[in-house]
Formats: sequence, C-alpha cells, structure tokens
Amino acid sequence: MNRFSFLTQDTDRARLPVVLLSGFLGSGKTTLVNALLRDPRMAGTAVAVNEFGEIPLDHDLIDHGADKTVVMANGCLCCNLAGDMEDAVMRLFSRREDGGVPRFQRLIIEPSGLSDPAPIAQAILRNPVMSRAMRLETIVTTVDSLFAEMQAARHPEFVKQVALADRLVVTKTDLAAVDVVERLRTSLRDHNPAAPVLAASHGEVDAASLFPPAFFNPSLATAAAHRSGLFAERVDPDHLGRHAVVSLFADRPLDWRAFDAWLRRVRIGYAEHLLRVKGMLDIEGSEGPIVIQGVHHVLNAPVELDAWPAGERQSRLVLIADRATIAFASESWAASLPGMTANN
Repeated sequence: MNRFSFLTQDTDRARLPVVLLSGFLGSGKTTLVNALLRDPRMAGTAVAVNEFGEIPLDHDLIDHGADKTVVMANGCLCCNLAGDMEDAVMRLFSRREDGGVPRFQRLIIEPSGLSDPAPIAQAILRNPVMSRAMRLETIVTTVDSLFAEMQAARHPEFVKQVALADRLVVTKTDLAAVDVVERLRTSLRDHNPAAPVLAASHGEVDAASLFPPAFFNPSLATAAAHRSGLFAERVDPDHLGRHAVVSLFADRPLDWRAFDAWLRRVRIGYAEHLLRVKGMLDIEGSEGPIVIQGVHHVLNAPVELDAWPAGERQSRLVLIADRATIAFASESWAASLPGMTANN
C-alpha cells in the first residue's frame, strides 16, 4: 500500500468479479443468462436471481432452503435468493467460503426487472464486507426492442437501468422491424451516450464482447483491459440527449488530495444526477494508473495497477450525468485543478 492506501492490483485480482445484469421485465435477461452458461468460458459462474424463471431445474438441487441452488452440468450455479439482495448475496458468498456450495469463480447478479440497479451496485462498492470480497466488474442492461419505447415512456425504472449500464444489449431484434431497432438505438444514446450497444442474436451475445477480460481470468486485469472496460471507444460530443457524458483530462500528474476534494464536491452536490464515475488517473507518487468507479455519490476503493498501457499515461475521468452536472464538473475541473481540460 502507498501513502494513499490504494488497493494493489494483486488485492483487486483476489476479489470475486461481479457483473450486475439488469433489464426490464421480459427483456430477455434469463434467456441471455442461459445462453451464456452454455459457453465453456463461463464454467464456474454463479448466477443470483430473484426468480428461477427459465433457468432449468432438471439438475441436482443441493439445497431446498431459502436459497434454492441448482448445480449445472458445467459447474455453474443458479441460485434463487430470497429477501434483501445485499443480504442474499452475502449469504451465498458465505456458503462459498464455508464449502456449502462449490467455490464459484465469478458472480452474475440478476435483480428484479422492476428494480433500480443503483442500490445493488452501491452495496458492492460501499459495504465494507462486500467491497473487500468482491469487485464490480461491469453493469449490463438488456433492452426489449419490441416494447422499449412504451417502457421508457411509462416506467422510470427502465430509464434508470439504461442510464447506469456499461453495456446495453438489444434483444428480440429478429422480431422487430429494422427501423424500430434503429430508432431504439438513437433513443438509448439519449439516455446513455457512453455505453456500447450490442444486439442479441436469438437471445445470444458473445461473452467476450459483453464482459471485460478480467471477468474470466483475474490475471488479465491489465491497464489496457481496465481501459476498455471503463470507457466507450467513442462518444459523440455533439449528441444532446437526456443524459450527457464528459471526459476530463489532465496533462500533468494529479495531487490526490486536491482531486479527491474536487470530486467530493461534485458527488455531494449532484449525487442524484451524477449517474456514473469512471476513471484512470495519473496520481503524483504512483507508478501505475489509479482506477476508480462509482454510482451516484458512492465510489469504490481506488485500485493502483502495476503499469500504464504503452504510451497512454494520462488521466482520464468520465462522468455520466444530466447536463447541469456535466457543466458544473467541466467548469470546476478546469478552474480547480491547473492543467485540466474537458471534452464534452
């Protein structure tokens, strides 16, 4: 640990990688999960769901209590976790540690289709026990191409699920007209300009394009892999939608205390409208990049990676928020921290 007590890359690798898979009712989450679990790369994955739904039950039931668990043929687990999701996930992790279930290597949490994914993501980031044992790898949201327009108009949960996502998966494209799918893609950019949009073919998406490399193998958690997981490849700065994205850069190393004080002002003052924070930072006194991410006002413990990608030593912080929050962040960044620039 250095003087700022950043987590080391080895400590980060030792934590259980977690993917939060959200999506409105009927959007195809369970169909996607079933397809993913047939992929050999996903062996040793646990899936925590509110209901089994389409998850097949024709395998060995090893527990008939509140947490009903199905062991799949490839070593994956599907668990119906009752009660508060935060407590339920910790019960499942405890059973993993004491040998009550096979020692799964990664976890997918599939909350209810009507739930706001932010509190679950925040629990992974802020709960002292969960944050030591688990790392939030990415947030994926499924979107039903047939009913998304209606759901966006009627259900605020739909909008929140889309806005928080790192990856968006459009489902049932084989059933929807081409112009409907294209109109949906435009609408999704209004709610989340930064997330890549993938199309599920008959309910399937290649796992490698959906999850960062470290989800499959923690040893692949290099700076380059983190960068691809944190940032969209391209965001149109002229696109105006309900939510906006800004990339903040620094041409010299940042003083951590000054940066932390600035970010605290943004987080506290605009917590409700600040949806995501993702960054790879060049901090004075640190050899490798410092990776941070957060949901609303809650941040994960910063992680110091071993080394920068070749030729890429530059701080970059991405914020997804409403336009007023983005304006304040951009102006205060340049004013508070010399040498900073914003691209929104």
